[in-house]
Amino acid sequence: MSFFVQNLLTQYTTPPNNYIGSAFFLSYIVAALCLTSAIGYSLYTQYVNAFHSQPSSPPSKFKQNGAGKVETRNARVQHIKIYTVLALVSFASISWHMLGFLITSLLDWNNSSTRNIFAMLGDNTFDKLKRWMLGTSLFNDFAVQLVGDGESAVWTQLAILATWVWNLWMGGKGRQYGFTAKTMVPFVILGQNLPISFTAALFIIQLHLAAPDVAGNNKRRTQTHVQSKQKPVASLMLPTILLNATLLAQPSLREHPGFSYFLLGERLLLLLPHTGLLRLSDADIKKSVAISGGFVVANWAMLRKDTAVRDVLTALVYKGQAVKTMGWDVVLCTVVYGALSWGGGV
Repeated sequence: MSFFVQNLLTQYTTPPNNYIGSAFFLSYIVAALCLTSAIGYSLYTQYVNAFHSQPSSPPSKFKQNGAGKVETRNARVQHIKIYTVLALVSFASISWHMLGFLITSLLDWNNSSTRNIFAMLGDNTFDKLKRWMLGTSLFNDFAVQLVGDGESAVWTQLAILATWVWNLWMGGKGRQYGFTAKTMVPFVILGQNLPISFTAALFIIQLHLAAPDVAGNNKRRTQTHVQSKQKPVASLMLPTILLNATLLAQPSLREHPGFSYFLLGERLLLLLPHTGLLRLSDADIKKSVAISGGFVVANWAMLRKDTAVRDVLTALVYKGQAVKTMGWDVVLCTVVYGALSWGGGV
């Protein structure tokens, strides 16, 4: 306990001297925006090259292979448009709720009688923002809000498990398509920075653009060659159980000084599907989902005396912005999965 209270790192990551936390927070926002821009530009460039090349360009695979490939082309374009809309909706939801969280934090810190952010800032805006960032612990406040009560903890558990499952799926597809680190790393980092539905939608677009009928046979041979070199040996079971155990422990640890370090370890677990160490076959992923489902049922069994289904559902409307961010991400993850289950050739 004394280590978390007295160490030098903690002194500069907690108010009123939250310099490290503030720098990390700002870099977090910048990284998310830069990654979104980079991935978006890459996907747009690939899309234009694949589907809207100029007549002077080499003939596309679609034109070379006749009407059947034209139908495939039209289907892929339709799916890409659907996932683009889903990605935009997800990004808008994340931005809206995160902005609401920041504004609420600023107003609460200022103890302002008005809830008008512009009236509260008034003069000396920069100085107020600086003192607010140093005098609050935004990441910890966000995390504590997520496990503040039963219904919040339910949505948080579902959101983290959705992130885990999507990362398993993305890791498996990355191996299947032979994606290099240059392709995968931006998606992996973005999935750590933002709720997963946004990254999942963008990654599915990338899969469509990297499909054999778009990328060509040479790309497919490269993918097969890369895939054959990977020999993952570890089972998914242990990290799945460990992740679920940490999710169950979160609410009881929210007042602990080391809560932020605990969450950092949880985020590191979510990176495991991309290390190349885990087996990511469909059978392994289904087992992981089944185990996670068992933990969800167990968590609900512990909470149901004090938490009603109605309270869980209305939390999407009446709870804090952090809970809304994660809760609506679960909803959007379900929509993305529904679109993926509909079909699309990835």
